[in-house]
Amino acid sequence: MAGVTIDDIGEELGIANSTVSRALRDDPRISDRVIREVKRAANRMGYVPNMAAQSLRTGKSKMIGLLVRDIRDGLSAEMIPEVEAACAEHSFGLLLCNSDNDPHRERFYLQRLRQRQVEGVLLLTPTSPLYDPYLAARQAMPLVLVDMEVDENSLCAVTVDHVMGGYLATKYLLDLGHRRIAYLSGPLHLSPCTRVVKGYKQAMAEAGLPPEENLVVVSERTDIAAGGEGMLSVLKISPQPTAMAVVSDMMAVGALDAARKHGIRVPADFSIIGYDDIPMASVMTPPLTTVAQDRQALGRLAVQLLLDEINEEEHRHRQEIVAPRLVVRDSTAPPPEAAK
Repeated sequence: MAGVTIDDIGEELGIANSTVSRALRDDPRISDRVIREVKRAANRMGYVPNMAAQSLRTGKSKMIGLLVRDIRDGLSAEMIPEVEAACAEHSFGLLLCNSDNDPHRERFYLQRLRQRQVEGVLLLTPTSPLYDPYLAARQAMPLVLVDMEVDENSLCAVTVDHVMGGYLATKYLLDLGHRRIAYLSGPLHLSPCTRVVKGYKQAMAEAGLPPEENLVVVSERTDIAAGGEGMLSVLKISPQPTAMAVVSDMMAVGALDAARKHGIRVPADFSIIGYDDIPMASVMTPPLTTVAQDRQALGRLAVQLLLDEINEEEHRHRQEIVAPRLVVRDSTAPPPEAAK
């Protein structure tokens, strides 16, 4: 069944279709009385504006695209509602796409979003460590990188200070007395993973501990299963570490499960600290010590940067960096020998 059209409203009120259209847009050429009558009739008749037609007429779709690297990732799951809420506050809809860690799919969706005439795109944890693919996309539409640090002013970006995050996690374990500390990272071509490992190495160097590459275990994924596999790899390191920092809470879930299955008590025998502070971190057994990211601030800053880029004729690219914070719970303790 066809919906109510402007023609129907005009016929109902006995006025021209152009008058109805202008009244619905609050055109100042139309009297307040006519605007009220048109809107009252539109509500009564169940009129819904044709956004596609409006987009063709105005060149504005009032839609923003959000392209995430992995929709199952803890950060993505937490960020999506924050971005959606920020978009809604500015009367923008949201189109969500998931590249599933695939650069080819990421490029496909960037093209699709452009074809759908979104007014701009937020790219959460880009799959490429290089700027070139995103510079090309930026030529076609406004684009903001989320959770990727840029070294130049050619793109807008909002990110967490992941170097500080890796440093905070490692420094806390060092302060507890640990010296053999492993780091379980995701793919090092991803900007956040590279930077947290950098923070880990900075803290270890400050403590006078020489770099040991075998203490950094790299996984190609950041899910629960990868955390379990990474924990098993850490347990094979000799001399065995007494603690481990992990690049995501989801991986930490898998690491805790693997430790439990191998009879390792956390934190009595081995300390684990996560990253992200996802909701389940506080209810895990034991509750997970982690590094928190202000997802609300990230989401709102990202949307604001994108709206600025959409609306400003002479836009200047800039980068916003959000500070992480340490959240201490029960998965960390002094090393076993210190407790004796």
